[in-house]
Amino acid sequence: MDFRRRFEFGLAWRTALLVACVWLFIQALGFPDLRAGRIVAAAVALSALASLWSFIRRTNFQMSRFVESVRFEDYSQRSSDPSGGGFDVLGDTLDAALKSLQARHMKESAEARYLSAILDDSPSALMAVDSEGRVEMLNKAARQIFRTQPIGSTSDFEKLGPEIAAAVQLPPGTRKITRLMLDGVPQKAIFASAQVARLDNSVTVLSILPVQSELGALEVAAQAELVRVLTHEIMNSLTPVTSLARSGAEMVAAAANAGAELGDARLATETVARRAEGILRFVESYREFAQTPEVHRRSFKAEPWAEEILRLALSGTADRTVEGRVEVRPKSLALNADPELLAHAVLNLLRNGVRATAEAERPKIVLKVQRERNGRFRIDVEDNGTGIPKERREDIFLPFYTTHKGGSGVGLSFARQVALAHGGSISAFDLPEGGANIRLII
Repeated sequence: MDFRRRFEFGLAWRTALLVACVWLFIQALGFPDLRAGRIVAAAVALSALASLWSFIRRTNFQMSRFVESVRFEDYSQRSSDPSGGGFDVLGDTLDAALKSLQARHMKESAEARYLSAILDDSPSALMAVDSEGRVEMLNKAARQIFRTQPIGSTSDFEKLGPEIAAAVQLPPGTRKITRLMLDGVPQKAIFASAQVARLDNSVTVLSILPVQSELGALEVAAQAELVRVLTHEIMNSLTPVTSLARSGAEMVAAAANAGAELGDARLATETVARRAEGILRFVESYREFAQTPEVHRRSFKAEPWAEEILRLALSGTADRTVEGRVEVRPKSLALNADPELLAHAVLNLLRNGVRATAEAERPKIVLKVQRERNGRFRIDVEDNGTGIPKERREDIFLPFYTTHKGGSGVGLSFARQVALAHGGSISAFDLPEGGANIRLII
């Protein structure tokens, strides 16, 4: 505002002086004796015109210099002018604006360099695909993966095999595990797709994360754990079978030599047969567990579904009374899942809960179903049994791991398979009032 007042004042008096001098010169033309006056008036008018021109040109120069500095991002220019006339105020204002722009530019540049470094050093290979199918490698990981096979368009992926060519066409917001060739070796990788806006165009960003080594380590660990459990169970069954078979053979030999009855030998043989059948059932359960469940989703009412499963779980407790309750929130809740698979998994959880309450004074089991804020469904199976020790809460989901006498150790593992097949998870907790809570998220 200070510059505006000074500028208007300077412009006004220079314009007024010019107009006055021109008027005086015109008036002097009517008087032949005022030749000197005409000369003075003309000289003053020219001086006023020059001053007005310099004043306006000076303002334009200052503004032009500021605009050019912004245009070319040259924030080192300064417009300070100590000569007064309002130009010192204008110069200080423009300098302050340039310093503010310079600080903002430096901050944005530093942030851009930071984001660029994150992008370039990301462990996932990132590529951008525009609407015309052109492919741009966005970081070092992408350039490293495809260093021996230049990729310029989506059609170039067909040279690397049908699997990766199909993965590149993933709809935005989806992900898929597929195989790609790295240095001539097929490896598994996670492909993910997202859509972003770039200026006026839509661009698809593809993420590729090779996970062969991680999956291999997990597979080896899982196989080692399965072998450990499997050999433990089989050895537990085979040790008495071997002992009984040896004893039976010795009894048969001794009885044949003495002409005695073979009752004890028959009993040993029958025991061997029963234990052999047990081993066969165990192996059959292992084969059944190895089959990945296939999910067929549909929408169904949660409350009648839960009540039916609870009735089935309590039908085998005729020798004792177990209190059962279903809580569905809201009452009208509908689940989107495979009802048969989910029922099988939850039924296993309920039966485990019923067994866990064997020593409770008033056995109780609760089945809760509700929708979470993120849109997922939560199923809780709670009991007032002895609870699950903290160190065993992960082990109980391992195949064939069981703490119940006569249990197969397949129920909780199958429940985990069902949860994973639905894109969810399963976990174990303790209840504050005592007992266990198995939570299944889908």
